[in-house]
Amino acid sequence: MSLDERLAERGEIGGRTVRITESGDVECHVYPLGPLPSGTVRVRTELSVVSPGTEMTYVGRDASNPYLHKTWDPELRVFTVGTPTQDYPIVFGYRAAGTIVASGDAEMTPGMRLFGKWRHTEFTALSLADARAQRLPDELSFEDGADLAQMLPIAVNAVAYAEERHAGAPAVVFGCGPVGLILAQVARATGATTVYAVDRLPRRLAIARSLGLVPVDAAAEDVALRLKREHGPDGIPVAFECTGSARALHEAIRVVRRRGTVVAVGFYQGEATGLFLGDEFHHNGVEVRSGQIGNLHPRWEIGALRAFGIDLARRRAVILGGLPRVSLPVEQAAAAFGALARPADVLQVAFSYRGA
Repeated sequence: MSLDERLAERGEIGGRTVRITESGDVECHVYPLGPLPSGTVRVRTELSVVSPGTEMTYVGRDASNPYLHKTWDPELRVFTVGTPTQDYPIVFGYRAAGTIVASGDAEMTPGMRLFGKWRHTEFTALSLADARAQRLPDELSFEDGADLAQMLPIAVNAVAYAEERHAGAPAVVFGCGPVGLILAQVARATGATTVYAVDRLPRRLAIARSLGLVPVDAAAEDVALRLKREHGPDGIPVAFECTGSARALHEAIRVVRRRGTVVAVGFYQGEATGLFLGDEFHHNGVEVRSGQIGNLHPRWEIGALRAFGIDLARRRAVILGGLPRVSLPVEQAAAAFGALARPADVLQVAFSYRGA
């Protein structure tokens, strides 16, 4: 008996999802499970992981995501004053892994493990093409798989924007959140001699140290002054800013050499308080490049980007699922997002869909 048949027999006609309501609150919502479209497979999610940067911009009464406040013109690629592009309720998420539970295809059969960037939903339908491209390698866990479709490609794409200037030199990563910790490992795997991981939170600095990175406590010292004294004024060609803080972006600009490069990876919100463009940016001719995944580096396409990252994960050059996560049942969605408001204690949160 298929999972669909067992659900029907038990009177369960829907799945569970996480959605953000108009009030900015987070809730677990049950949605109807429709018929499986032709040419697709149904996947039951094993786990999905919250992106603590992007997703938190939709939460709360003062949610700051620009799509909630402005109109995005996709042709002109500019935000304008007008009707917000997005409205509530919002179902988000892009870090997931699961198992095929229904398929009409002889090749993609129930029981096969997949990774993807589907939303925080108990069930999803993937095209056969996507399912074939997103087979989870046997040696990787579901915990690894949740980051193969999007989070690891975000890091690989950002490092590509360094144009290999980090190879054979020290690199500095600001922010020891999930993106920063993964990116730092990618930078090391692609040639950086030493990777400094900068943060203000002791627990996150300890995680960075456990990965073989060199932790630097920005709350205790002037990062740029220390590293320029150690490596000289021209010693650091590239820094990666992964916090989304304008103040951290300013510090990244300070740390690189004259005509150095800063790859901005974080999702910056509101005005740029703490960014002083008349200082090192102006005097040292620093280049700031956006490494946002929606703008793929010209030498990459998404399939090759994922394949490169998967190779790193299979060789254990990058630790993914081994990074600390708090796992909560999807019914505790509000508590999960609440935990992310305590970054000193919680690095990331995953939803479990077991037990339904």
